[in-house]
Amino acid sequence: MVEEKKKRKNIIKDVSFRVVKAALKAILVYLIYFLLAPMLAPLFGLIPGIMQSIEAFVVIYIVLMILSDLTERTVFQYFFSTARTLFIIAYLLLSLSDGTISTSYENFSLTLNLTLFYTIAISLSLLGLASSILQAINFMCERAEVSSGLQPPQKA
Repeated sequence: MVEEKKKRKNIIKDVSFRVVKAALKAILVYLIYFLLAPMLAPLFGLIPGIMQSIEAFVVIYIVLMILSDLTERTVFQYFFSTARTLFIIAYLLLSLSDGTISTSYENFSLTLNLTLFYTIAISLSLLGLASSILQAINFMCERAEVSSGLQPPQKA
């Protein structure tokens, strides 16, 4: 009975810690966005629709980050982490389809070739995807070792 109460208190502490951690991380990411958005406001005025696109990206990224933090120490953490990485890759592919951005304002025309940035960002995202998948594989291997009783020797 006493052990059950301790276990219940530990679970409550663990879940509350996860919720607080996820909330703090979400607030921090949103504050960074909130502070950077006014600095980039002139750019948002030149490219129509980019503000709504960035807001949607931030909201979906924060939701996936919160879900990943809430499901910590389960296999679902890695699913949400992989989903977040795949979302970043898809967002980059859709938003920078050919790697160039063109805009004109009165008699001024601006064309930016962001192919190098695009390549670096996609490469880093692919590394993040590989990392998430390998972490999920490692998690499942550790679970299989524990359930089969083939645990590695304890370090002294």
